[in-house]
Amino acid sequence: MAEILMGIGKAGLKESGNPDLLVVALPYPCVASFVFTDNYFKAGSVIYSERIAREREKISAFVVNSGNANCGTGEEGVKHAEMMAEQVSKLLDIPKEEVLVFSTGIIGKPLPIDKVLKAIEEACQNLQPLDLKKASETISTTDRFPKYDFATFKNLETFGFAKGAGMIHPSMATMLAFTFTNADLDYIALRRMHERITEKTFNSITVDGCESTNDAFGIIALGEVEADLDTVEFELQKVSENLAKQIVADGEGATKIIKANVRSVITEIKAKEIAKAIATSLLVKTAVFGRDPNWGRIAAAAGSTEFPIDPFKMEIYVGGYLLYDGKPHDENLEKAKKHLEEDKEIDITVELNEGDYEWTYYSSDIGYDYIKLNAEYTT
Repeated sequence: MAEILMGIGKAGLKESGNPDLLVVALPYPCVASFVFTDNYFKAGSVIYSERIAREREKISAFVVNSGNANCGTGEEGVKHAEMMAEQVSKLLDIPKEEVLVFSTGIIGKPLPIDKVLKAIEEACQNLQPLDLKKASETISTTDRFPKYDFATFKNLETFGFAKGAGMIHPSMATMLAFTFTNADLDYIALRRMHERITEKTFNSITVDGCESTNDAFGIIALGEVEADLDTVEFELQKVSENLAKQIVADGEGATKIIKANVRSVITEIKAKEIAKAIATSLLVKTAVFGRDPNWGRIAAAAGSTEFPIDPFKMEIYVGGYLLYDGKPHDENLEKAKKHLEEDKEIDITVELNEGDYEWTYYSSDIGYDYIKLNAEYTT
């Protein structure tokens, strides 16, 4: 496979002094699809890169700075993003329009652009083969661990890296994630795949219900292997889901992953909305943190959407143990509690028994550490 290169630099954006600037250089212009946050208060990097991504089907490189969101900084923020693209373009001798820019960190602080441009120069002068772990570490902010994955199926390779721990709530995408495939795809096929994968993965996770200002998810196709489209999509979704689950697992202060399954539903949108209501419920999240099999909170969340449910047909399971099916099953409470105490991934399943559609939404529990970390985030 043609080699993807990366370079790392330091612009002094992180209090820790750790590397905070990443340049990823592709071996040639590659078909790429990107989606961005729907938040109307967008960072300068999002405004710039979203415009470029709409106009181009291929990119040759991208640059990420971490520790400063370059958001809330006015027109200057957009200009600084463009200057970052220009610097990469000049140093790698590629068109500026084939360089995307991403930023993550604290909102409302001007980007020290001179230091950032110098860090980009440092990164471009020290290119090395892409290291998924190091790439994730470089773009991380409050993350407790790096997020990356690699999968193979015959000669098809799929891999990626991501960052994210707080301000995680879907509306594309509440984190930064970059996924790659060596498959040969045209832009239309990739874009359609990307939209479906996004909804099933990064648009189906939540930590705190707070949508961010800087987020993006991209898929880049290296175009080297002919492969069945369904297989390519399956592998891309598998890697993307793994990255999404790692983000949930790293939710600020999180101790558990919550897998909210809603099944046997009459429409897919109804299944998604009810799963989302369960996954985002603070009462459900705190019950999981307290290892409390409080199925009443799950039932209340399931019934809180605009979609009607039949409470006499609904079944609620925690860890595979039936707790309600029109009447309580208290005999299973201790088994469900043991699941909450001992397992890292908590399985909550709601069966509506009305149709054939289903949806899964990933979340995390929420506890004392989330409050402490975010209360002190800028101080």
